[in-house]
Amino acid sequence: MKKEYTIKDLVYLMLGRIWWIIGAALICGLGAFLISDFAIPRKYQSNVSMYVRNKEDQKQDINNSDLSVSKSLVSTYIVILNNDAVMEQVGEQLLKQHTPEELSGNFTIKNGKITNESLKSAFTMAAVNNTEVLKITATTKNAALSAELCNIMADVAPEVLIRVVGAGSVEKIGDAKIYEAAVSPSVTKNTAIGFAGGALLAILVILLIDFFDNTVRGTEELREHFSKPIIAEIQSIGGKAKKKNRGTDADRKTRLLFGNENIPFSTVEAYKSFRTALSFVISTCDSRIVAMTSANPSEGKSVTVANLAVAVAQTDKKVLLIDADMRKPVQHKCFRLSNVITGDKPLDKALNRNVTGSLDVLTSGTIPPNPSELLASRQMKELLETLKERYDMILIDCAPINVVSDVAGLSQEIAGVVMVVHYGFTTYPELDDAVNRLALANCNVLGFAVNEVSSKHGSGYYSNYKYKYKYKYDYQYGSAKQAEEKEKAGSAC
Repeated sequence: MKKEYTIKDLVYLMLGRIWWIIGAALICGLGAFLISDFAIPRKYQSNVSMYVRNKEDQKQDINNSDLSVSKSLVSTYIVILNNDAVMEQVGEQLLKQHTPEELSGNFTIKNGKITNESLKSAFTMAAVNNTEVLKITATTKNAALSAELCNIMADVAPEVLIRVVGAGSVEKIGDAKIYEAAVSPSVTKNTAIGFAGGALLAILVILLIDFFDNTVRGTEELREHFSKPIIAEIQSIGGKAKKKNRGTDADRKTRLLFGNENIPFSTVEAYKSFRTALSFVISTCDSRIVAMTSANPSEGKSVTVANLAVAVAQTDKKVLLIDADMRKPVQHKCFRLSNVITGDKPLDKALNRNVTGSLDVLTSGTIPPNPSELLASRQMKELLETLKERYDMILIDCAPINVVSDVAGLSQEIAGVVMVVHYGFTTYPELDDAVNRLALANCNVLGFAVNEVSSKHGSGYYSNYKYKYKYKYDYQYGSAKQAEEKEKAGSAC
């Protein structure tokens, strides 16, 4: 699926992962600080300045021409002082004052001599502000050694330059001093770079992950992709189970409205909105039977249809929940069908009546060897015809369409199918496959019910979903039942 980003999308995306960015920035900044402060050797600089004269005795009558010649001589002198012959003299003078072992930490020693390359890397020479002053800078791991190098070069330079050039002269302007303050590494600068680099790296990783993430992350995208309505958006109630536990009994029970006092008020209201939207969607249909399926297992289908059934029953409508997922039934765990179809058990005895309010439940019963054939059988059609006379709405919990095509056998008897989508888990290719399978079976896709919607912007790209209930209440609902009672009391007033 092609993704397009706006500035708003990117802002929401980054805000949704702000702690990733902050964490990466802090880790990289701390790493840069530790490396700079403890791992990278300190380096110290010293410098000496030399004045270049055009004439050997230039005490007075200095004109612009003389200054120009002196400036040009500075460039010539720099080239000469970087020559290997000069570096050898500096190296020899340095070895007269130190042993090779003492110098090995700063220079490369070969055959008892300092290599010219390592000496050259320690020196920097340049004209000061384009003047006739030549500045020689030495950088080593020892402050005293840096000053010593500058003084040696300043002592060697005059004789070499006069001998080679044969014109002009240089004069040292004072001796090089020892500076105990290290010039590198810059701990503050490196820490700041590490912090910024960590943040940028995190942003890049977030963008890459989101770009290649093809899971459902925005309801507006989903609506536009399939040109189907979003019938429900159910918020995540928190306390998500681990991936290996998703869809288990323990995970399922924490999300059921039935018998659960810990469901947030916003989730209760989302299911009420779901029942209202579904009623409008099927209002023009001949049938009041709705099948609910998902692309794959463990996407919250059974919990969603169970909670919807409870919400519909709270309006005093007579509603029946049928567990038609005969391969992996779960509704009997939340609150027998194959036995009724085959005639092994009378319908009235198989129904679990008034489970909550006006909700009846028909669980799957004995797992048969041929679920698809049973659901498409004449007996199943007759059963649904009988049940339609008794109930205002019938909800059927069907097996995942990408796993088996059981729901296809019900296509002629139902108003349509509601596809349950797990936010941030179900992928668009899986949904494409599921919708295509339903189309081949002539099943009317009524729309999508997106569950586990994140209330935070940008778990991936960004969430178009925002809390619909932003106003605050001065009271709380302890359970779905209490919520309904208080709602009625408020209406009476």
